Amino acid sequence: MLTLLVLQGPDKGRRFELPDAPALVGRDSRQLPLTDNTVSRRHCELLPSDGDWVLKDLGSSNGSYVNGQRIFENYHLKLGDQIRVGRTLMVFGAQPGISRTSSGAVTLAGEDMGMDSSIMHAIPSNEDSMVLAVPEPAAAAMTNLKILYQLGASLGGSFNVQQVLEVVMDLVFEHVKADRGIMLLADDKSGELLPKVVRTRDDPDAKEPKEAEKIHASRTIINHVMASGEGVLSSNAMADKLFSKSKSVHDMGIRSALCVPIKSRRLDARGGDEIVGVIYIDSSVKNYTYSADQLRLLNAIGLQAGMAIQNAKLYQQGLQAERLTAIGETTAALSHSIKNILQALRGGADVVEMGFKGNNFPQAQKGWRIVDRNLERIYNLTMNLLAYSKPREPRLELINPRVLIQECLELVASAANEKRVMAVADVDKDHPAVPLDPDGLHQIIMNLLTNALDAVESQTGLIRVVCKYDSENRQTIIEVIDNGKGIPPNLMNHLFELFHSTKGNRGTGIGLAVTKKIVEEHEGSISVKSTPGEGSVFTVKLPIYHENLADPSHTHGPAR
Repeated sequence: MLTLLVLQGPDKGRRFELPDAPALVGRDSRQLPLTDNTVSRRHCELLPSDGDWVLKDLGSSNGSYVNGQRIFENYHLKLGDQIRVGRTLMVFGAQPGISRTSSGAVTLAGEDMGMDSSIMHAIPSNEDSMVLAVPEPAAAAMTNLKILYQLGASLGGSFNVQQVLEVVMDLVFEHVKADRGIMLLADDKSGELLPKVVRTRDDPDAKEPKEAEKIHASRTIINHVMASGEGVLSSNAMADKLFSKSKSVHDMGIRSALCVPIKSRRLDARGGDEIVGVIYIDSSVKNYTYSADQLRLLNAIGLQAGMAIQNAKLYQQGLQAERLTAIGETTAALSHSIKNILQALRGGADVVEMGFKGNNFPQAQKGWRIVDRNLERIYNLTMNLLAYSKPREPRLELINPRVLIQECLELVASAANEKRVMAVADVDKDHPAVPLDPDGLHQIIMNLLTNALDAVESQTGLIRVVCKYDSENRQTIIEVIDNGKGIPPNLMNHLFELFHSTKGNRGTGIGLAVTKKIVEEHEGSISVKSTPGEGSVFTVKLPIYHENLADPSHTHGPAR
């Protein structure tokens, strides 16, 4: 099984199994997703080629590296090659003989016959059990500490329960001999134990791969661990008197088994640590049984896994609570804005109706202007909500900003004339065509112009849209300057927050938040300078060389 193991970066410890098809590496990948924000959405691609794998960089400016060397052409990977993308370092290799198995292949076998309760607190192994020699104690302690440190580092940034379980099982199979491993978690509602991660190790002496088989875990051993909270070491389980009543142990011929609880730090009804699941591994290797040291190590792994699972669940609960709070705030803010627009529409419609009834067309025309203005508010509100509601990768085209700026000024000309203010453009004559998203830039300029129109005073207002090309830093700079009343200093820090408006009932608090989002999607920046009583300057800087966006002038050749 070919894999990518993450050695460094936010996803440290994760192991990705390569599919039998081209696989994208990046933040938007379904097969090999990375959470590293220095990695592009589509950073590089792994392509199967005549039994080998080829790494193809997809044009990100920070590049893809193999063994420290940046690659510019398709690279044929060898086992052990180290791949670096952003801050993430991965090793291309194989996990020999280990397979991920569907949880549907797991059966908890055994009769519901409990063990003798008088013996349950002790878990002796049968005197015929053969235990491997234990390494020198200090060396064993250091080895175990390194394993636990590695596990802690790998789980530190894991906020997904399934990811936690995968990392733990990978580490168990790496350091503890096992033919099969299962991690089971108790369902939050029913309490039923459900298999979440399953691993099997193939027989190295087998001439042909074995077909998928049903995996049986001893229900007797698992029930004991869940009930007592103690780890079980069953050496030579077929002869162990503790499990003599368990039909499943005899049926499977298990030579040796380890089963430990996964404990969270949350207290259960009895005041002890809540047991949320178990780690179960077994081995039928000839003349081999697990040692007490391995049981202690697996117990410690189970404790760390439990804390990581609890942290992941708390994190997800926090996200859910934040989502519900955000939904409530969004509903309240939108209801308020829509109510104001509807009231204005009703007022305008009443004026139109009175004008028609009295054959007063100037009055009807005045009412229609009110209706038209509020229809425009509804349109802008809808477009901003759509832009904010989901991530969008800009569709870059080679355009000259002069055309878009002029178009936006024409769209606000009617409102500017009605308010008797001036809105003009000042664009560099030699500004070249640059890669920009016309829809995104249009929305940025319209939002800033609308805010400027609201800020300036009637008859004395002046709005300037200045556009310059900064060849030294390879960026386009757009400034929207007004001579309005300015922004109070206490509001400056909250200017780009969603639903935070400086206009009172006239504003929705969405426009600037959407503008900032679109600018950042272009990998640009937005800033503001304002002096109360003198006006404001909003500055947008958009790079013409994008690190994570596809350049329309750049093409890639086919895989070789």
